[in-house]
Amino acid sequence: MKQSALLAAAALTLALSVSFPATAGRDAGIAAYKKNEFATALRELTPDAEAGDAKAQYYMGLLHGHGYGVPKNPTAAADWFRKAAEQGMAEAQFDLGHLYRRGEGVPQDDLKAVDWWQKAADQGDTFAQSSLAGMYLDGNGVEKSLIQAYKWTVLAEPRQPGQPVRWNWFSVRRIAKMMKPAELAKAQKLVKEWLRAQRK
Repeated sequence: MKQSALLAAAALTLALSVSFPATAGRDAGIAAYKKNEFATALRELTPDAEAGDAKAQYYMGLLHGHGYGVPKNPTAAADWFRKAAEQGMAEAQFDLGHLYRRGEGVPQDDLKAVDWWQKAADQGDTFAQSSLAGMYLDGNGVEKSLIQAYKWTVLAEPRQPGQPVRWNWFSVRRIAKMMKPAELAKAQKLVKEWLRAQRK
């Protein structure tokens, strides 16, 4: 019994010693990125990104996408963003959608842009919500829908806990003027339902 307990303790110690440096490297890489120390960021982030850390993968996408510390490479950026996006990281989902919309590093594809933006928007990413609103308004990659355009435009306004929602009234009013009363009522209901679901 004592031997199995000792083995379990040793395994836990080994696991902790392996996982902490990876997080420390990622965090050091992000800190370096924010200080514009891109060579350091690349060095610190690469091992964790290659090991599957979504946050490290996202920052690797930013480095390659902007050409920070490495030659600009939209294809590599898309690959890194995809790895993080597939793990559910909203920021990576938004950026991957952006690359699909513009056809940078991936073939231009509005359907895929909408798909990735939808995933990020559902998590509350306001950039994705705003982009999705524009796609619904113009009917790019989705069937044109004033109801969805209104909903995502309203939701795209950044919100802080305890603060009232202050919408971009110009855009909201412009869309509302194009809608029938029943459409507007439905859109407002969808906004309330989405906000209610986020509070749960």
